[in-house]
Amino acid sequence: MLPRLDPLAHTIITKRLFKDNKSLFQELAQAHEGITPSYRLVSQEGPSHNREFTVEVMLGDRVAGRGQGRNKQTAEQEAARGALVSRGWI
Repeated sequence: MLPRLDPLAHTIITKRLFKDNKSLFQELAQAHEGITPSYRLVSQEGPSHNREFTVEVMLGDRVAGRGQGRNKQTAEQEAARGALVSRGWI
């Protein structure tokens, strides 16, 4: 069992996947581009008990990623994940 977990643990540590997407994206965006990301709400749809939020993460005036979720926090995490993937940072 342990030999199979070792490569996975190594990947998690080297790619810093133990952090949430927003924290990781902020660290990497500041390190690579010198910009602190910001998040903007694009839309919220549906009734209050079943709302869907769409959020974009911005680097300056550029959209770096877009995410959706049942609440703003989830949508922001998804936007950050999309930005991390699109840049090849994870």
